[in-house]
Amino acid sequence: MMNHFPRLAGKVVLVTGAWGGLGKTFVRHLLMARAKVILTDVSERPITELADGGGLPFGWEKQVLGQIKSDLNAVEGPKALYEACQKIAPVDMVVHNAGLAFVGHYEEIPMDKMNLQMRVMLTAPMELTHLFLPDFLQRGSGHFIFIDSVAGFIATKLGTSYSAAKFGLRGFAMALSGEIKKRGVDVTIIYPFFTRTGILKAPIVGKAKIPVMPKIFIDDPDKVINTALKGINNRDLHVKTGFYSNFMWQVNRLWPVISSQMQPKQL
Repeated sequence: MMNHFPRLAGKVVLVTGAWGGLGKTFVRHLLMARAKVILTDVSERPITELADGGGLPFGWEKQVLGQIKSDLNAVEGPKALYEACQKIAPVDMVVHNAGLAFVGHYEEIPMDKMNLQMRVMLTAPMELTHLFLPDFLQRGSGHFIFIDSVAGFIATKLGTSYSAAKFGLRGFAMALSGEIKKRGVDVTIIYPFFTRTGILKAPIVGKAKIPVMPKIFIDDPDKVINTALKGINNRDLHVKTGFYSNFMWQVNRLWPVISSQMQPKQL
């Protein structure tokens, strides 16, 4: 099997949210690229499930170095995860993939759910990065990958907390890159559009009416991750993962607000 991503071969990659739809796809593609992986999620599952769909290289099981049950919402979650990784192998790359969504009018979203989103998708990745960064800087190499979203550069109504977390994650990752790029450590931000994963079935809270997304706008997770790995292999900072992701990015550069949040007319 030809490896189209030679920079990933042999690298030890930690993937958070590894059993989610996009996370599992990411892990499978990393295994196909001959990377070594450490899986972490709030629950453990048999690694044999990774073989669903085929295509993995012979002996791929040996590339899975460990599986860590971790709750990033817990106060000590990131630190416990970092310490568990230290007992397995030196990590070369961290994929911040863990995420969740609740859909509805902001005032109807319970505060604990809002805080959960901000914790898992923003402050926990920041803390985990803070823990791994000294190791990367000491070696003069390493790579942080942030799974962001189109909602991270286009304010998305009915997903206010989600959009806020993703805007924050993008800002953090860009600022971080400005600090560490010249010191040998890379940052890549991935911007998926709607993708065929469980997030399309995010719980609807309250009375909001959510339109059904036409299938033509929904991207295939394998194509999304394949594009993401190309960007990671090329050490790109920003990676748009498909036609709609790139289209939104380009339009947003010309017209920063392209949803209903227009500037009100002056009375």
